[in-house]
Amino acid sequence: MRTVCLGDSFTQGFGVNRDENWVYLLNTPCSTFINKGISGDTTGGMLARFCSDAVHEKPNYLFITGGFNDLISGVSETVPQANYFAMVHQAFHNNMIPVVCTAPPFDPDAARAGWPELTDFDLVKDRYLALRNWLLSFANAFDLFHVDFYGEFEKVLSRNPGKDFYIDGIHLTSEGHEQIADIVLKALYSF
Repeated sequence: MRTVCLGDSFTQGFGVNRDENWVYLLNTPCSTFINKGISGDTTGGMLARFCSDAVHEKPNYLFITGGFNDLISGVSETVPQANYFAMVHQAFHNNMIPVVCTAPPFDPDAARAGWPELTDFDLVKDRYLALRNWLLSFANAFDLFHVDFYGEFEKVLSRNPGKDFYIDGIHLTSEGHEQIADIVLKALYSF
């Protein structure tokens, strides 16, 4: 099985070593996971590099995770919605099975110093929840495989009160990436 993971800093693994990233942790002798995450990328950037980063890799599956940076930059939720829609349909056109993914939750109060001056992170969180709901509805409406990292990671946080899985309220520690890898493995068994 060959899988491309297309995304932003969550996929790229901002702040952790390459071998601590959730995409890397999923590689086995029978399964290849290719990390095509770029820190700071938007879904528009992901769509622009779709051919080079997804189609040319000829994967069986394509995990798509993004939208957070779109909302930080102030665009409407309709922009990442349209880009997800396009990427899913391009995946099907190129014989890939798309997997629609939400990003893990984040803590606006723990954002890195200076970042709150960029945007209102509380507003971004509210808007991301609206995008998450749309992504889950979209996946259900089109009977798509999906992984709700947001909901699943909330369960991890509730089982581990007081445990900090974040570097800066947004990006995950190596332990956080291990939890994400476990969530993907469980999801793969259900596909």
